[in-house]
Amino acid sequence: MASPRLDRSSMIRLAAVLFAVTTVSCPAALAQERALIDTHIHYSHDAWEMLPPAQALEVLRAAGLSRAFVSSSSDEGTQKLYALAPDFIVPVLRPYRRRGELSTWMHDETVIDMLESRLAASPYAGIGEFHVFGADADLPVVRRVVELAGQYGIFLHAHADAEAVERLFAQDPDIRILWAHSGFTGPNRIRQMLAVHDNLQADLAFRGEFAQGGKLNPSWRQLFLDFPERFMTGTDTYTPERWYAVADTATFSRGWLADLPEKVATLIGHDNGSALADRALANWSAAQASQSGTSCVADAQQRAIRLQGADNIAVIILDPSAVAVGEVFGADIVACRADGSTFEGDLLLDATMPAHGHGMNNAVAVSRTGSGRFRADGLMFHMPGVWRIHIELSGSSPDELNADLTVR
Repeated sequence: MASPRLDRSSMIRLAAVLFAVTTVSCPAALAQERALIDTHIHYSHDAWEMLPPAQALEVLRAAGLSRAFVSSSSDEGTQKLYALAPDFIVPVLRPYRRRGELSTWMHDETVIDMLESRLAASPYAGIGEFHVFGADADLPVVRRVVELAGQYGIFLHAHADAEAVERLFAQDPDIRILWAHSGFTGPNRIRQMLAVHDNLQADLAFRGEFAQGGKLNPSWRQLFLDFPERFMTGTDTYTPERWYAVADTATFSRGWLADLPEKVATLIGHDNGSALADRALANWSAAQASQSGTSCVADAQQRAIRLQGADNIAVIILDPSAVAVGEVFGADIVACRADGSTFEGDLLLDATMPAHGHGMNNAVAVSRTGSGRFRADGLMFHMPGVWRIHIELSGSSPDELNADLTVR
């Protein structure tokens, strides 16, 4: 008797079940491995029809991920996962309402209405992944997407060639772009782009040619060493079948990350993604608070540090999020008035150790990055213990804000 034939839907369901059986059964072993953040996951309608949300989360957690950046066509898939695990899922808003729009979305003005309404209603760390190439990056719909990213302080996840990336930055040099698949280009061109654009980061989804047998190609290894804060790991579940490749991708990533110095491996595998997500979600919260008149303390993303003053509020996102003794780090700051309006004055930041009566050994440079947004660079805590971060706000509503941070 001939074996029964399975249709595509049944095959994918079977593969998902087999994957869950082989991975979920050993979470203790995975817990001992390097924590990873996957910055390129899709959960579109055909995926959730075959892999229900709870099971999809099991697949991601079983791979040893600590967080996952998720976008979908339509956005309903992202919201299904985010509703179940808001501390685990980093929502990213895709401009596709259904499959098959990757080459037409930039010509469809109704896409903007959808993006604007979604961004006003729910938190998102970015817009994307979207496909755009060459001069299409200058089309009116794409230009409005760039404006929305700047308005909310969130990143663009762009599947684009180098020319399109250049055109996006020409519209707004201050936006942050996560370059999907590192542009599917070689290390020399990636190096050129990273050297020119400080706000350009790159995911490594669906790329494996840079490592064999856990050893990195020398040119790629040097690229990672030279730009350790610019790369992130990812899978790209662009079809439902790719969902059962998540664990294999994580295993592959852990292999080649072990060929790098521990600090660099931690940045690429985890901390870069964490900092990008935390910064963007806090920016979205502050923008939403300013527009709606609500407090940015109430809306701010949970991983951020909140400082409350007499008349003002500030949200700090450390970069990287894990501060180490003796390591230089930075911080992104969003400041707003207690009524939710944007703070338009100036900001100074310092830190001291109250128990020891001294401050840092180096000066902090603060620059304005947007309305009510600032960047502090050059922080370094040279001793373990409790450090008090101190912010002085000057202008029409001066204030002083403090928060304690324990460093071990």
